[in-house]
Amino acid sequence: MSIVVTENPIRNQILNSIIEIKNKKDQTMIPIKSKCLQFESSKYSSIKNEIWHVYINDERVKKTSDLIFYYKCLTCEKINICASTQILRKIRQGKSRCFQCNLPQVRHTKEKENVSIKSYQELYEISKQEFECYPDQYKNSYMLSHLSNNDYERIKSNIIGFGNGKYTNLEEYEYWPIYKVNNQMKFSYVLYDRINDTIFKAHQPIMKCDNCEKTWRCKSLETFKNCYKILCSDCKLCNRTFKIRPIKNMNNEIIMYQSKLELKFIEWCESNNLVVKNGPNIDYVYNNKKHKYRVDFEIECSNGAILIEIKDFHIWHKNQVESGLWNEKMVAVDKYIMKQQKYKKYYFITPNNWKQKLKELELELEKQTHKQI
Repeated sequence: MSIVVTENPIRNQILNSIIEIKNKKDQTMIPIKSKCLQFESSKYSSIKNEIWHVYINDERVKKTSDLIFYYKCLTCEKINICASTQILRKIRQGKSRCFQCNLPQVRHTKEKENVSIKSYQELYEISKQEFECYPDQYKNSYMLSHLSNNDYERIKSNIIGFGNGKYTNLEEYEYWPIYKVNNQMKFSYVLYDRINDTIFKAHQPIMKCDNCEKTWRCKSLETFKNCYKILCSDCKLCNRTFKIRPIKNMNNEIIMYQSKLELKFIEWCESNNLVVKNGPNIDYVYNNKKHKYRVDFEIECSNGAILIEIKDFHIWHKNQVESGLWNEKMVAVDKYIMKQQKYKKYYFITPNNWKQKLKELELELEKQTHKQI
């Protein structure tokens, strides 16, 4: 799909600065009947990104076209001569300077006469104006994959910092969704630091999970463009399969549960004045691959913590037992308890042994209390 563009100030000015075109082979002059720009993708391009194409007399100018262009520079008003590749690059990049303007001695003299360095705010305004000159198709496509100001404000409370924790003064930063860059992307999003008057890319943000409040580093903000909730990898995986839910313990800390039996255990802990927390992630190996076993809960005691795993009658647990995966988890738990020395025991609770295991747990807690006395 191609779009004819009539409103693009700098590129149209460069196009209109072409005064003569000559055939490179026979040196004959080609009369200019029409000139226009089209924003489209090349037919045989593997990338299929839209770029600016030049049409002279209804024929597309290619890099291989045997044409010589004469144009009047917009800056110094000198007549310049170039081939197809140079004129296409000049129009696509929106360069108002010619080769003569870019000569070191000329540039040095002009810069001394009139020093004009644009601020970041001015460049931002120019970027927005140029962005508006692009076709609606390109603008809509860009905003589908980049955060708008409203999107950024929506997830801002979940952002801890940027640059893997290098930039953390979020209240001092302004989010700019459209900023011109000198590569094939044309535009990108940046953050402006008002205090230091600098800009930086919002890469490697540190995010906080809405469910478990765990923090983690991700690659970019685009991931959360259409996310209603910001979830870490553990909560995202569990939510798709097990419907994981958050709740707060006695200390107002968030813990996660996924079944009625687990919720029943949390309520039992509260009725017995026990502080229950999320269990640790334990590494184990199965079929020569590394995995993580997330223990449901742990209970802090005076002489050491107790690990709690609660399982209802689920088919996937039976499959894990039959395949040997569950046995590998139990071996990893035993090694973890011996290595950490923080944990004393591991309780596996099911609907069948509910009363028995809770009684054993009460006795274990009483023993630890008596030892402390």
